Amino acid sequence: MIKKLLFFHCFLFVVLSVWAQPKEGIDYIGILKKWDAYNPEERVSLQNFQYQSSNNPELAALRKDFKLDSIAGFGTEVSRLLNILHWVHNTVKHDGSIESGIEEVNARTIITTAMQKGIGVSCGELSTTLNECYLAMGWASRKVYCLPLDSAGNDHDSHVINAVYLSSQKKWIWVDPTHDAYVMDENGELLSIAEVRDRLITGKPMIVNPDANWNHRSSTVKSYYLMKYMAKNLYMLFSPLSNEFGYESKNKQHMVEYVYLVPLNHPKKRESRKEIYGAYIGRNVVINNISNAEWFWKPPVR
Repeated sequence: MIKKLLFFHCFLFVVLSVWAQPKEGIDYIGILKKWDAYNPEERVSLQNFQYQSSNNPELAALRKDFKLDSIAGFGTEVSRLLNILHWVHNTVKHDGSIESGIEEVNARTIITTAMQKGIGVSCGELSTTLNECYLAMGWASRKVYCLPLDSAGNDHDSHVINAVYLSSQKKWIWVDPTHDAYVMDENGELLSIAEVRDRLITGKPMIVNPDANWNHRSSTVKSYYLMKYMAKNLYMLFSPLSNEFGYESKNKQHMVEYVYLVPLNHPKKRESRKEIYGAYIGRNVVINNISNAEWFWKPPVR
């Protein structure tokens, strides 16, 4: 049991290396092709994903104190959204080799602690930071944890990115603050996480923004980032059911709840709903397992 809890802890908060190497000889895109199916007919008896209003006092203060309006600028929705992505990436560096020790997991604490102590934070903490900045600006946004199949239980690596809803295009898009990355089709149109996964399976062309990078020390290129690393980690996805300021902080009293999007015929039977102890926040969390991708990615209801 302890081993399972530690494993869950690692999944949520720490990428154990800067670039955990996909194993040679494993066809990760082939794995996605084998488990590409979901069940759009599945009945999901959960409340909709919740997105906190930008009028929330903590989000409003975040927007004001960090001058997010000025950072976003006054261009198109896409340019404003990407300016926030660039700012988070440039303000807080990534370090997946250690835990930051931050217990109040919210954008304000992560930014100020990282800047004051000169430390990097995990991909999960970067995703929290970007997520709350987007919420503060009025966008529906969520953290998306990306997991490998790893049927042998040896791969403790995962990645956490964000999905933010573009109202002007009526779609979710992929944004990754660890790598300052977004993904486009052959025409330069922004892609969602679901579209990237599908294009990996079908072999359709994709473009990673040319300025994507890790801590401004190395370039993030499609051949590794998408075709190997994220192909490995897009087997299964999950998000918090509620997206709000400090949702995963240790000092909160509410029950933290997650929704997992599990491919059909996953090799291990998963209960539709279970409660386990989350060591990373010091209390129980609820896990909901579904296979209805349409429900998981439906437009936000606010």
